[in-house]
Amino acid sequence: MDTASHRISNAALPAITLDLGFDNTNPRDPGAIQAEEDGTFVVRHFVEENCPEGYSFHFHVAVNNDGDKPETVPFRIRGSEPDFDFCHDYMYIGYDSGREWVMLSTPCVDSVTEMKLVVPPGRHLFCHHPKFDVGDYLALVDRMAATPLFERVEVGESAEGHPVACLRCGNPNGRKTVITTRAHGYESAGAHCMDGWFRQAVSEPAAVEPVLEKLDLYFFPMLNVDAVAHGRCCFGPSGVNFGNELALRTDDDVGAKALTTFIFGLEPAFYLDMHNNTGPHLRDSFRVGDEKLLEAFWTVAADRSRDQKTWGGRYVASFSEGYMLSACQRRFNTLPMLTEFPWYTRRPQEMRAHGREFFNALLPLLADWPTGVEAVKER
Repeated sequence: MDTASHRISNAALPAITLDLGFDNTNPRDPGAIQAEEDGTFVVRHFVEENCPEGYSFHFHVAVNNDGDKPETVPFRIRGSEPDFDFCHDYMYIGYDSGREWVMLSTPCVDSVTEMKLVVPPGRHLFCHHPKFDVGDYLALVDRMAATPLFERVEVGESAEGHPVACLRCGNPNGRKTVITTRAHGYESAGAHCMDGWFRQAVSEPAAVEPVLEKLDLYFFPMLNVDAVAHGRCCFGPSGVNFGNELALRTDDDVGAKALTTFIFGLEPAFYLDMHNNTGPHLRDSFRVGDEKLLEAFWTVAADRSRDQKTWGGRYVASFSEGYMLSACQRRFNTLPMLTEFPWYTRRPQEMRAHGREFFNALLPLLADWPTGVEAVKER
């Protein structure tokens, strides 16, 4: 998954190269990068055709320093939406192929980021967000499925033949609960959040036992696998937006068809769709189709001020028609929920910690929450 198909050299900095074409790269086309005579790498990141406004943030390359000392590498990164420059005002570097992440200040003006990156010897990832790629997804599913707590459930294949799978845990007779993320390929924080709760569940099973006695949980760490593989923001290569078209365009993408068939077959009581923000947003958003649940969540939600964030959210009677949670709400009276967690100020370990605290607040509420006819009576 991490094998580059293109390597861009730099005559002014012979020890430095850029890798493209590996899992989740953006841009993938070597023609999108030029090395100028002064050593500056000029990069134009790829944006899907007809991409909705505000979905052009993905950037992910590998920077190699084959020398024996740090090198200062100039970059000029060209975006496409000046109104969203604030979303490019930071990036992340993942040292040693992503083993250690650091957030960088990268001011963007008129959709251009001019910066100098200090690159130590070795291979390092340079991204708009800490990556969670197809290889990470498959490794996570395999790792959790090897534990007594989780079961890997095969859902189907994507249009390009990637496996589409979920992780199931809990009581088979409990209320079906679907939790999805990565509908938009670049939104990696939700997968890191899931990973954090998975790790706790495996290491501290007694802590999650009350939840697992009452819920039948289906976690989807990556809905739009093809979009992630291609380094896209919004659409998969089929042109389907898995965020707001998944329930409407099942005939246009075999992966979408497999997902909708499987999820509809569950007739879930609860559906949580996890999305993420980019840019310096200071609010973790939780939207839900039950005002009383929203109020209950506020009373147990963890304090986020040490992340420089607060909680926001609102009661939403219904979501956009094409969302899978909306389709489930119409068909099965499923209770819909949606989150937006910004990466800003967070590395993967902070995202995993946030995921643990978020699920530890929400899932016990769902375990005893009235649904269906009971919920209608209570409301």
